[in-house]
Amino acid sequence: MMPDPNTETSPQGMSSPVIRCVFFAVIISLAAMLAAALRPGLVVGDTVTSRLATVYALTHDGTWRIDRPVNLAPNPFEPLCVDKVVVNGRLVSSKPPLLPLLMTGEYLLLRSVTGLDLDNRSDLRPILNFMVLTLCQASFAIGMAFFAATVSLFVRNPLRAAIPLVLLGFASPLPGYAQQLNNHTPAAAALMAALYFALALGTGKRAPKAWRFAAFGFCSALVFAMDMPVVIYTALAAAWLAWRFPRQALLWAPVGAALPLLAHFGGLWLATGDLRPVQMRGGTYLYESSYWRNPLGIDALNEPKLVYLFHITFGRLGLFLLFPALLASVWGTGKVLRSGPAGLRLPVALAACAFLVLTAYYVKSTNNYGGASYGFRWYLGSVPVLLLLGAPLFDRMRSPLGWVAMACAAAVSAYSAWECLQAPWGTGNEWTCRLLFGPVV
Repeated sequence: MMPDPNTETSPQGMSSPVIRCVFFAVIISLAAMLAAALRPGLVVGDTVTSRLATVYALTHDGTWRIDRPVNLAPNPFEPLCVDKVVVNGRLVSSKPPLLPLLMTGEYLLLRSVTGLDLDNRSDLRPILNFMVLTLCQASFAIGMAFFAATVSLFVRNPLRAAIPLVLLGFASPLPGYAQQLNNHTPAAAALMAALYFALALGTGKRAPKAWRFAAFGFCSALVFAMDMPVVIYTALAAAWLAWRFPRQALLWAPVGAALPLLAHFGGLWLATGDLRPVQMRGGTYLYESSYWRNPLGIDALNEPKLVYLFHITFGRLGLFLLFPALLASVWGTGKVLRSGPAGLRLPVALAACAFLVLTAYYVKSTNNYGGASYGFRWYLGSVPVLLLLGAPLFDRMRSPLGWVAMACAAAVSAYSAWECLQAPWGTGNEWTCRLLFGPVV
């Protein structure tokens, strides 16, 4: 059987799976170490304090309520956060419960082993550094490993397969956010793992074993618990798997999903007496002293929806202007849908539709670009999906002019990634605001 002239084999010396794994491991390690070494410091803003308030309440008071009785010293983090709501007459953080639960477990361990305590202000940085290392930096490195494994399923040449991995680790917003405490990084990592199992099973690259479906369910449930809107990607992947393997998918994926979902919904019930997120319960934000009654700055924006759509895609905080290497997804999607393998057309179409639906949802439901953050942070979970969609371009491109254009797009993306690493939180830190469109507010 004649080889496909359009498919490159592995370069000499790179055909061994072990060498290939070592090659990718070096890239992942370099990305992780470089970002950690160049991080200017931790930012202790609302994304941190709103979760630490819950950690403090669970540890010191055994409750999800972050307001304390008047006879006790106040929760030191409650006055510092704005993401809080009143439920049944008591203040609770509006953040989903799973990440604060994991942080509480780590804090209890640290306190018992090292004596570090949140009541001691000098202990805050060491505690946060440990949490960032385990929950964000490590999870991003693990997610990159699954991302590399996914690309390798479809791109045989390891040098070409390394291109989207390098872009993910050095020219995307994810490494910058991975150096700070946030929910988007572990959600993106779980999504990368879930997509590996979904694509490996759905395309027949891996045998349909029960543990792989359970692993897909577990990772998908983590995505749901960490960054709920992004679960649209795994929901459509689950529907695809259920169509391909109805018995295994419907039996084993829910088994894998059970533990994260139990922690999520159990935490919600204990905190609020309701299984719905507080964002779906009208009026919980609008208590008398709430910041959200009279928001300021970027939180008070009220731009026309088409203007908002432009600025989250190609404008001042535009994903594709700050990180133009992600435009490879447009070419890659079109290539697969026109002439790609039949088994890949449906998952690629589903992923592209999911991105469009997610964009429409954000435009309809939000107005503040994700708050004071670099770029449009609610797109973070979509970054690895877009890079996967761009894999056919990296695999097939032959034109020298095309490589020059790709190099320029990668250079711009790498500079934006550097800016994001230096200041992931704050407004007006993007070069697009300084040079093209002016500040957001």
